[in-house]
Amino acid sequence: MCFVVEGRAYVGGAVRYVSLLVEGGAIKSLKGRGEGCRVLQFSAKHLILPGFVDVHVHFRDWGLSHKETLLGGSAAALAGGVTAVLDMPNTRPHIRTAELYAKRLAEGSALPIHYGVHMGVPEDLAELDAARPRSVKIYPEDVERFGWAHVERLLERCRSLGCVAVFHCEDPAYLAEGSRPPEAEARCADRVALYARRGYRIHVTHVSLPYTVEALRGLATVDATPHHLLLSSDKCSGPLCRVNPPLRGEDQRRRLLALFLAGAVDMYATDHAPHTLEEKLSGSPGICSLDVASSLLLRFWRDGLLGLDDVVRLYSFRPARFAGLDVGLRPGAPAAFSVFKLEEFAVSERDFKGTCRFSPLVGLRAFGRAVAVASKGVLRLLETGEAVA
Repeated sequence: MCFVVEGRAYVGGAVRYVSLLVEGGAIKSLKGRGEGCRVLQFSAKHLILPGFVDVHVHFRDWGLSHKETLLGGSAAALAGGVTAVLDMPNTRPHIRTAELYAKRLAEGSALPIHYGVHMGVPEDLAELDAARPRSVKIYPEDVERFGWAHVERLLERCRSLGCVAVFHCEDPAYLAEGSRPPEAEARCADRVALYARRGYRIHVTHVSLPYTVEALRGLATVDATPHHLLLSSDKCSGPLCRVNPPLRGEDQRRRLLALFLAGAVDMYATDHAPHTLEEKLSGSPGICSLDVASSLLLRFWRDGLLGLDDVVRLYSFRPARFAGLDVGLRPGAPAAFSVFKLEEFAVSERDFKGTCRFSPLVGLRAFGRAVAVASKGVLRLLETGEAVA
């Protein structure tokens, strides 16, 4: 089975016209037409981009399916042109054992996108030897439960296994009675910098402070979310805007965004965290964004604030390398790419295709809608629902 996608594509650092011949799930040629293959042509108003990879999502399920499911999460990913994700382990039960880790990966393997998951902090570190995960997610609650000494032993074990420690960087010693001050993140960043200087591989996710970016530059990798880059506590309040770590003041947001645009942040990731509307109105932290995150990032390109190479580096190539994936548009690579229609729009609830259909990002200006996504040997045409194999 084969198909050909023709149109303008970002290949090798430039935009050029291609005929992507896909056969058996892999790209066979950039300028070929296989005999008997379905040919799909896209106009100059479209752009083919390497598959986006999101290293921080919450697909819930496992006791939390009222919030989101694996299938619902993958629908949100496809809507945003995301071909691969790394899910978080704070399900019910929390993924702290090799058995649960393997079970989750097996369930995720049936999804139309590539699915990976960060392992949670195990009480018995021998579970890491059995699971051999690429990454382990460390929450403030893990530090509170197990202590920093356990975390340091985990880092040492990860060093021997080659896995990366992914920190939700807030020191629980500074969290009290629902308050999550900037000091909690800053002091955690200081500690993580010390760990990184010892040679441990560390990634800090959803940074909210420019201080964190500056303290860890050259020591650990970091990612930033659309909500921390585009929303501030000064202009976004109320339950829909509640998230951990919290939105910061407008001055901090602007400084974080400036660092992001200057190339000081390594990756772009959503922390896509669905809840029911009732839960959100009751104060549950988390913001939905996976469906529109790529369009919000492409807006920076449209406005001349980022190059297309920056967009691809932040949300495709670097996250793919982190996840151990190949998303290159070249012969021999797996077919993992998306076609975007280059149009401006204001984010609306209609743009959300997962279980969560509400977000404080609604109303923001965006650019580029995913209209087709190639993953796992199938090209899905999002406007019609057709799947071309």
